Amino acid sequence: MHANELSQIRLMSITPSLLRVIVKQHNHTSGEVDQANRIFYSAPRSTKNLFYLFGEPGLGINEEILMRKDFDSIKVKFNDQILTTTRLKWLKHGIVSPYCDQRVDKQIILKVSEINMKDCEQYEPAEKQTELFVEEK
Repeated sequence: MHANELSQIRLMSITPSLLRVIVKQHNHTSGEVDQANRIFYSAPRSTKNLFYLFGEPGLGINEEILMRKDFDSIKVKFNDQILTTTRLKWLKHGIVSPYCDQRVDKQIILKVSEINMKDCEQYEPAEKQTELFVEEK
């Protein structure tokens, strides 16, 4: 069996650097990955998409999408605002939803209050962190 046969997602090329990400279980467009700018644009969300696993609301992104290494930032249109954070922060602070089966994709839920850029530099890949400390000559 090939790895793609086990995949929860399907990728559709829109342009050479823009991929649409579709979750197979319910044929839902989860968002788009802009590989040139290394951003995942999540499909728009509203209060009906909230999870309440923490006592406060959270939003989920498919685990397989978050494991991709072709983006660093995540932008989510939530109601009338754009929430921005990093992939690594979502992975570090998110909780895997216990509600998944053959019909429901495996998601990692992050509190809405944590979907921000506060303290995100600590979640940057090591090669990006070293760029911050390079002295110009």
